[in-house]
Amino acid sequence: MTIALTGCGSNDFRTDGIEEVRVSESDGFSSFQERDVITYDELEDVKVFADMIRNTEQQPGVVNMATPEYDVEVQYQDETVDRYYVWLGDLGMPTSIMDVNDTHTVYLVPADVTDELIRLLEQG
Repeated sequence: MTIALTGCGSNDFRTDGIEEVRVSESDGFSSFQERDVITYDELEDVKVFADMIRNTEQQPGVVNMATPEYDVEVQYQDETVDRYYVWLGDLGMPTSIMDVNDTHTVYLVPADVTDELIRLLEQG
């Protein structure tokens, strides 16, 4: 199964051709957690992560963040992979994400997408 979505967030993150998303609790910035991974490959689940990536708004300035809560790996149909660090917000609050290849920039995800992420992660 592959999902192809396009969007208009303030980023250049890719959301087309997502095949699956892998999530794990983060060990921090130095490594990407490969143990205790939950894989999401159902269309409705993948859409939530695509919404997370597509609807981000870049925040100004260089950031200094606490240890991430989650490592998120997005695998595409063409076998490429993108990875993000995620700080999950509370219900009704934004979530923060960061591309692992650019740890000086943080993006905020809208509160409605945070609520969907919480629902999905609690099911996992």
